[in-house]
Amino acid sequence: MKKSSNVDLMRSNKIIEYIKSCSEKSSDISYRKVKFNDEYIYIVYADSMSSTDLISNFIIKSIVDISKNKEEISLYEKQNFEEKNAKEKWHKYVEDKNSEKKKSQYLILNYIEDKISINNVKNLDFEKDDLFYYIFSGFALIIYKDGILALETKKNVDRSIDKPIIENNIRGPKDAFNESFMTNVGLIRKRIKTEKLVLKEQKVGRRTKTKVGIMYVSDIAKKDMVKHIEDYLKKIDIDGILDSNYIVEFIEQNNNSDFPTVVMTEKPDLVSYYLLQGRVAIIVENSPFVIVVPAFLQDFVNNIDDSYVKNSNIIITRIIRYIAFVLTIITPALYIALITFDQESIPTDLLISFAKQRDSVPFPAFVEAMLMIISFEILRETDYRVPNVAGNTLSIVGALILGDAAVSAGIVSPIMIIVIAITMISGLMFSDINILNSLRTWRLIFLFFASISGIFGIGIATMFLIIKMCSITSMGKPYTYPIAPLNFSQLDKDFITRENISKDRNRQKILTNNLIKLKNKQ
Repeated sequence: MKKSSNVDLMRSNKIIEYIKSCSEKSSDISYRKVKFNDEYIYIVYADSMSSTDLISNFIIKSIVDISKNKEEISLYEKQNFEEKNAKEKWHKYVEDKNSEKKKSQYLILNYIEDKISINNVKNLDFEKDDLFYYIFSGFALIIYKDGILALETKKNVDRSIDKPIIENNIRGPKDAFNESFMTNVGLIRKRIKTEKLVLKEQKVGRRTKTKVGIMYVSDIAKKDMVKHIEDYLKKIDIDGILDSNYIVEFIEQNNNSDFPTVVMTEKPDLVSYYLLQGRVAIIVENSPFVIVVPAFLQDFVNNIDDSYVKNSNIIITRIIRYIAFVLTIITPALYIALITFDQESIPTDLLISFAKQRDSVPFPAFVEAMLMIISFEILRETDYRVPNVAGNTLSIVGALILGDAAVSAGIVSPIMIIVIAITMISGLMFSDINILNSLRTWRLIFLFFASISGIFGIGIATMFLIIKMCSITSMGKPYTYPIAPLNFSQLDKDFITRENISKDRNRQKILTNNLIKLKNKQ
């Protein structure tokens, strides 16, 4: 941005004119001035982001009181500029050719900073700092001569901490992230109280200047992975970042995969769990979802609830989840293959029953399945977006009444309703929308191959799926770990079973070089 080359000649009225010209006199930017001796102190803030009560009743009142107490200001000057070490302490003002001018400016602003009890205060340089970033971040700018003091007066425009909306859990903590950057950081720090938990911030987006933070445990996370993520973020050159998914798309831009390669979660306990493994969290301002990298396929099948229940109960639960993963992809395709190409694989009585049910259906089994899948996908998308109060009505009308009417009208057979119901219910076991969309894509691929060559086609589609998943990487880590590459120790520890916390001594070598998790022998 174009500014005067001579900072010393810059005065508050010129700074005010610069702000007005650049903002095109935006109506939500307010300008207040308080007379101070023979000059004015200007206060600039955004009504939409700053608390006007705090500014009027606290900041302005304090400045007025300060201007009346000249004796105290003189005493403050004596204490700060006339002591023996003044030349060393304030050399940048003493040695300046306009030292008296600089000294006066510093004195007043520093005195205001000491008297006004606001925690977050920053001294800004007109030449170097982006004034509008602070204005629209909820700071009030106190401008005196060419000095600028920014005081945080942010209005509460964020949601309170609430329960998770998508990732419901039975046991464990019930708090969830919201749109406040610092609140999200605090929810993680509340769980990991160590100086090794590092937060690095960047501003991403030319216009939005969205705050993006990288969090990791410095003595656990691999340095090269952290550097890799930092480089990704620095390369992002876009007008604005409005949600964490913008960052995800840049991270995944070179990864041609329909499966998600990052974890997006609203649960602080899950993020904390991943950080202690050696993973890296990316927090995006104005987004209630935190990104965690790298991600593995098992992360979308397992659940944080597994850490809060008895170890012996987890095995059955996880087996059911993997069965559901397979069923939601293969069930419609398997039905089409059996009813169209491989009738000999069906018991005779059951085959006769299927034939009777489909006797009045005018469409081929493939068309019938596509009609039902599209109908249920429309219902699912609608259910995401309708108000909660209408959700139950939608389920009753859409799933029950329309399904029954379709069977009665002879459009679909009852067995097809059962097949699609199993498919969709199995998919609902997974809360992540990205993995659900991936499963939907592959469900259609399997259905297409089954309609062409039956069971053989399902075998071909299965081969393609395995090859595809084994070729995916997340931050250079294999997506299907610990199955491919095969790691027996990790497979036994956290794939189907979960090792007892009191015996889980080591972290995953693929994520960290700091392997020791449990030091004391039990």
